[in-house]
Amino acid sequence: MPDEGTGTGYEVELLCPLDGSYLGTALEDSDLEVLFVPGVPVSGNPVPYFTVQGSDVDAVDTLLEEHARVEQYELVASSPEQCLYRCQWEIEDDGIIETIRTCDGIVQRMAGTSDGWVLSVFFPSNEHAAQFHDACLDRRIDIDVRRVERSRLDERQLPDYGLSEKQRRALQLAFERGYFETPKEASLADVADEIGISEQALSQRLRRGLNGLVETVIDDVDP
Repeated sequence: MPDEGTGTGYEVELLCPLDGSYLGTALEDSDLEVLFVPGVPVSGNPVPYFTVQGSDVDAVDTLLEEHARVEQYELVASSPEQCLYRCQWEIEDDGIIETIRTCDGIVQRMAGTSDGWVLSVFFPSNEHAAQFHDACLDRRIDIDVRRVERSRLDERQLPDYGLSEKQRRALQLAFERGYFETPKEASLADVADEIGISEQALSQRLRRGLNGLVETVIDDVDP
């Protein structure tokens, strides 16, 4: 039996630019956010589900229709807040996903905004993580490693509570800056300026995030 707290792998969080990426052109200069839904692969080809939210969802339909690597796709579900797509697409041989796969990595989370793609990847060892980093250099894949930490058996990934990446970051920053304190230690304008969006956009983002949190908590409560 391993000692308590023995490392079981490494988690790497990295940022990739939109240039040339899958769905990248739809995210440029937009408020769209794409979040891939984790799943268990049952074949050699990826058939991912992903959600899209934002004001210009039609741009995603157009891109999927015209994308050379998209074999087929369908709109599975839609609501005023977001759409769920199922898409069968071809992976580039020297792209970021194939590089992760060849280094025995597992993508735990992948979210895209106008700022780029944020990926959280699990590797079984530090050697695999280093191998991935070297492979990215060899293949000239532009990545910005933001976090590398040991994964442990006694740690569990926190649930996202249905929050988008932008909502989570906005709520976290507002909380850290004291926006929810009484009296407030930071104004809506202070937090909005730090994120780089308008007060109205931040207000809507916080409201949607809080609604998602409350809805999740209520759904989890036993009758």
